[in-house]
Amino acid sequence: MIISMKNVHYKRQGKTILEDINWEFKKGERWAILGLNGAGKSTLLRILMAEFWKTSGDLTVLGVEFGKGDIPSLRTKIGVVGSFLAERFPIDLTAEQIVLTGKYKSSILYREYGQAELDEAIDMLKTIKAEHLIGRTYSSLSQGERQLLLIARSLMEEPAILILDEATVGLDLLARERLLHHIDYICQLPTAPAIIYVTHHAEEITDNFTHVLLLKDGMVLAQGPKEDILTPELLSDFYGNQVELIDLGEGRLFIKPVL
Repeated sequence: MIISMKNVHYKRQGKTILEDINWEFKKGERWAILGLNGAGKSTLLRILMAEFWKTSGDLTVLGVEFGKGDIPSLRTKIGVVGSFLAERFPIDLTAEQIVLTGKYKSSILYREYGQAELDEAIDMLKTIKAEHLIGRTYSSLSQGERQLLLIARSLMEEPAILILDEATVGLDLLARERLLHHIDYICQLPTAPAIIYVTHHAEEITDNFTHVLLLKDGMVLAQGPKEDILTPELLSDFYGNQVELIDLGEGRLFIKPVL
């Protein structure tokens, strides 16, 4: 079991943010979490990463039971990539140097490194088909290229879980599709970690994701195999408006509201 949440609640300053969250993430599954702004997605992730502490309920991640297990060690096994990370790195570092910071779990290269270590970073970029970034400075990369680079950086940490937190925010259509293509490729790698893809755009949930969790107003509206969750009935309830589904092919859907 990758994640087990049973009756998890979270309150802040007397206000309920998450209520009665039940979720099981099993080995071999790849989950997308779909939620609108304010649904509680970020709070849920921060609880999984032990940045926030649940108010009640039972939570086990990678076999570590919260409240009993080694939480500091668990944190090192969870990688996260989001647009919020993009401004944390020196703009004069090359792509491979940025990737290498992942090995040190830092945003800077705080010690000397050898060519062998730099070659590890270069190999990681090649592994995820991002060799076109090698040698380029961080300042020269587009927003989408930076996000891809940060995924490579996170993979350098060899995480057991990789959280992609709205990784396509701010990207134009072509940049988004390029990044999604790379994410699909990473999902298929034999060494790929368990992946959680967090978004508020259903059309970004590609065929490589096996399961979907719908988070609405701090509660799980539905969860399960993707084909059982991305239905007109459930999504109409989710959006609070009747919707139609348009098949984009390759397992992807576009959600069209009925106005």
